Amino acid sequence: MVLAGVARPDDGSMGEGPEGAGAERPSEWLALPGGRVRPVVSLAGEDGDVELLPYSAWLARLRPRCRCGSPRLGSGRTCGRAECIAALGS
Repeated sequence: MVLAGVARPDDGSMGEGPEGAGAERPSEWLALPGGRVRPVVSLAGEDGDVELLPYSAWLARLRPRCRCGSPRLGSGRTCGRAECIAALGS
């Protein structure tokens, strides 16, 4: 049986997951008390320790930053603070 959109390596296993738009979703989950689950991303630190970040926090790290270090608003060039907007003119 062949499922549409599912990667199938040569060794006969099903693969890691679907290909396409769904592949952008988190693939690691942390089990919480009460049967809940939370999407997480594991990051290896310089010292070899592994840190679990909530998926939303990991996405926030990828957003472009303003000169002051705050996340930029939308597709803009600044965070929206008056000082940062004034610095664009100089």
